[in-house]
Amino acid sequence: MMRPESLLVPQNNAQSYWMRVLLVASVAFLLAIVLLFPFPLSGRHWSEAFNLAHAPAFLVVFLLVAGLCDPVCIGFPKSWHSILPLGTLRVLVLASVLLVLGVGCEVLQGFVERSPSLSDVVANGCGLVAGMFWCLSRQSMAPAGRMGLSLIAGSLLLAASWSPILELYDCYLQHQDFPVLASFERPRELHIWCAKESIIRSSTAWSTMGSASMRVEGSAGTMFSGACLQWPIKNWDKFTALEMDVFNPGDKHLTLRISIADNLDAASDHAPTDCFGTSVELPSQKQVHVRIELAAMRHPLATRPMDITQIESLDLLIVRPETDVVFMVDSIRLMAF
Repeated sequence: MMRPESLLVPQNNAQSYWMRVLLVASVAFLLAIVLLFPFPLSGRHWSEAFNLAHAPAFLVVFLLVAGLCDPVCIGFPKSWHSILPLGTLRVLVLASVLLVLGVGCEVLQGFVERSPSLSDVVANGCGLVAGMFWCLSRQSMAPAGRMGLSLIAGSLLLAASWSPILELYDCYLQHQDFPVLASFERPRELHIWCAKESIIRSSTAWSTMGSASMRVEGSAGTMFSGACLQWPIKNWDKFTALEMDVFNPGDKHLTLRISIADNLDAASDHAPTDCFGTSVELPSQKQVHVRIELAAMRHPLATRPMDITQIESLDLLIVRPETDVVFMVDSIRLMAF
């Protein structure tokens, strides 16, 4: 029976060399495709799953390329054939090349309907440095050295993955809280909101559910200023109303514009007539309870009916504020009665 290591020891070393060069190039090409392909999957959980995959993916690619060049450097027996021995300097060069590839792909993501991210670059780098430390641990003769370098590699991988793991857990909690869409009791809950010409933060100065609410500080002279719930639970079909509590702590009367859009709104370039909208008056120093009957949303829009099972966003905006404004929101929930 042929030993596994004999599979990596061809009779023709030149053929082995070019075969592995081809494999390395193929791995780099596949990595670029994965980083640039505009996957149709959407939603908070998919976004965080992709973020979680960055560091492990670059670690695996690094070890795969390094192993194709020099199996010994990633821990295989010395009897395995190496076409390019990887010392410390070459390991560093390999990590640098892959990092440049990752940075280049992140820049190009802006041209293929994906969002470039500095955090992704950092995660890629952590995966590559973890791979470097793993290779260095295989070269260490002392057991303590191997263990220490291996722990550093694992720590880097965990550090890069910790935030996506926490976001995925908060995504789970978001689904557990449904039909409450936002209670603002969890620190990471604000991550599902997008500030629009404003600053959003958690506040304990006022609340109607729990101890915290969302404080929105809008800017004067803008077209719209407020906050957008960009990752809601999508299916509202089993409910009859949307409710929320809003407080105006300022000394001026405000008019809050509430807009709700489904998954087809983007096709119209977010035209005002292609989403549901209503206005709520916010007297100075007053708390207002808002209730929107979902039956009104089920009626056809200007060009089509709204798909209430595929809600994509909830906007809370002050239109053309003449001065800086502040309003607070709490207890956004769906009601079945």
